[in-house]
Amino acid sequence: MSQTDRKHVQTELSEDEYESFREIAAERGMTVKEASHEALVRWVEQQRSPNPMDRAFTVLEEIDTDDLLSTAGTDARQESDVVAEWSGNDVSFTLAENPSDHQT
Repeated sequence: MSQTDRKHVQTELSEDEYESFREIAAERGMTVKEASHEALVRWVEQQRSPNPMDRAFTVLEEIDTDDLLSTAGTDARQESDVVAEWSGNDVSFTLAENPSDHQT
């Protein structure tokens, strides 16, 4: 990459922020410029990666697994409050004792 392909980025830090940044960079044998570049590149990579704290990844932790396990094992044929027969406008069916008896 040539120098003309590169862009400059500028920001402002408080005196305390700058000193902390400069000290950490020096501890790692880096200049402020090198540390700034690394920090920006890592930030961009982080923004493009999935966030493990995103609700899509944490929603399952909110489900009460005890309740889930008991309801997942429910067999409608054994429930006393399940309606055994239903009739609609043009469809009617009856719950089978064994679903494999009624394969199409």
